Amino acid sequence: MANFLAQFQTIKGSSDHLVVAVEDVSDLWPTVKKGFEERIPFKRACLNNKTRNSVFVENLPAEFILTTDARLRSRFPQEQSLFWFREPYATVILVTCEDLDEFKTILKPRLKLIVQNDEREWFIVFVSKAHPSNDQATKMAKKVYAKLEVEFSSKKRER
Repeated sequence: MANFLAQFQTIKGSSDHLVVAVEDVSDLWPTVKKGFEERIPFKRACLNNKTRNSVFVENLPAEFILTTDARLRSRFPQEQSLFWFREPYATVILVTCEDLDEFKTILKPRLKLIVQNDEREWFIVFVSKAHPSNDQATKMAKKVYAKLEVEFSSKKRER
């Protein structure tokens, strides 16, 4: 019981902000973390509550947590319903890819697996590692991005 109470106190103290999971497919988090965290709190955010009604929040504090972090691991079923507010609202998937073959054989199947198993909102963030002065690498990065957009966006929603 003491362990449960300690866990509840930790979760209660961290429930005053939005949790966003970060799936770091391409080991980019150390590179982009500062840029993401500088944009917090989110301003004039529009969220859907549990009944799918829009709720506007002027300032929304958030925390980015890697999906490998122990705080996001599965809890006992009874705890999941008690602490639903502690679950990530969305998942940001960080990717980079340098050529179309790598995209087709490695990245695309992995992303499909991630998004079909994720029940919450998800967003793919493509980070190009191509140097701006390298025209060939930049063109290839644009082609990979275009393929990513075709595969994972829909008419209803740009991912």
